[in-house]
Amino acid sequence: MTRMLAGLRGGALPAAVALVGLAVGGFGPAAAQDLKRPEEQLAAIYSLRVQLEIEQRRLDEALQTYNDRAAARDTAAARASRLNRELDDMIAGQVAAERDEVMAKEEEVQKTEQEYEALIRATRDIRSQISDAHVRIVLLSDRIARLRKTLPSDNESLTGAWDVVYLPSDDKGIFTLRQSGTLLVGEYSLEGGWRGSLQGTFVDNKVLLHRIDSKLGRSSDLEGTVAADGKTIRGTWQNYILSGGQPTSGSWVAKKRAERAEAD
Repeated sequence: MTRMLAGLRGGALPAAVALVGLAVGGFGPAAAQDLKRPEEQLAAIYSLRVQLEIEQRRLDEALQTYNDRAAARDTAAARASRLNRELDDMIAGQVAAERDEVMAKEEEVQKTEQEYEALIRATRDIRSQISDAHVRIVLLSDRIARLRKTLPSDNESLTGAWDVVYLPSDDKGIFTLRQSGTLLVGEYSLEGGWRGSLQGTFVDNKVLLHRIDSKLGRSSDLEGTVAADGKTIRGTWQNYILSGGQPTSGSWVAKKRAERAEAD
């Protein structure tokens, strides 16, 4: 990887990761101040963002599980109600039934009620998980915001939409970047329906972007240099997902789109 990543691995990343462990505990202003260098701050922010994405995925999964369990709970409740009415009619003599039929119905009612009670407990537990996930997401977001405030200011010249071309495949797409000091975040869309998020850094006129696909996860890294006019980025890319017959590395070019005010 680049000297930038080597620097993070060599000193900034271990220190930052040690402090990231405080994200679910007490990561207050004093802890944030322990990250003296921008590289350490960026490494901590990146690690926190990874954890935030994990928590958001867990929340999505918990919400889906809750919906499934809640639907099953309501179905079991309706079935238990129906079976109880049928049993009541048998007991009251409104429906002719032999003793073994009554006993079978009672057993069916008991099983359904037990299933209903188990689903009530399951949905209660999942509600607790969802609540905890919300708390962790808010906490992680707050830690990221605090760290971002400690980053050195910049003119945020990379903020905006960029037309991107991958070589040698000549695939085209759009990167939408937001710069905050030396931190870059954003989204991308490429030909073929590929979409996802971008995370990276801008240090010493060098861009490093981690491409995280919405379906495949982390798929590639892009490194590049910004031209003197700030309107073009040229560099190389490296794939993490190896597909048969497809290039695993190459070059890329990005040209910044004119802002609306300039276009008008």
